[in-house]
Amino acid sequence: MKKLFAIAACSVPLLIAPSVFAQTTPAPGADPTTPKSDGGTAPATPPMGTPPAAPAPSTSDSAAMTEAVTGVSVKSAIMGKTVYNEKDEKVGEVTDVVLASDGKAAFFIIGAGGFLGLGSHDVAIPFDKVTQSNDKLLLQGYTKDQLKALPQVKVEK
Repeated sequence: MKKLFAIAACSVPLLIAPSVFAQTTPAPGADPTTPKSDGGTAPATPPMGTPPAAPAPSTSDSAAMTEAVTGVSVKSAIMGKTVYNEKDEKVGEVTDVVLASDGKAAFFIIGAGGFLGLGSHDVAIPFDKVTQSNDKLLLQGYTKDQLKALPQVKVEK
């Protein structure tokens, strides 16, 4: 019985393989109805055993692949950063950045209170109120309790 099961399990991939290879799609730009030089039509799929040809990248595609983007990554530079007040007390952590319709940052969403992100009170602080000083984000004029007293916000996604 075990031998029969082992034989069946090993032969299933061999039975499925032709249907898997039959589902390959022609390369982009290849028209299966285009006549060949000998008067026939081009095959819709490559012959068995030959890998499908990869389309040659156009100049615009290859330029986009190597283009370097400069700027500040919000995810690595701002999200999760601790916000301090002028007395160097931790008042919260940046949990989100809200952009205006013109694409510029409008608000920092700062989580005040809570423990390990649980139970934090998210408040919206205007972008121009938070400054960066010596690799720290600074929010002057607020304590953690004052931030918790502000109305809680929820950012719609």
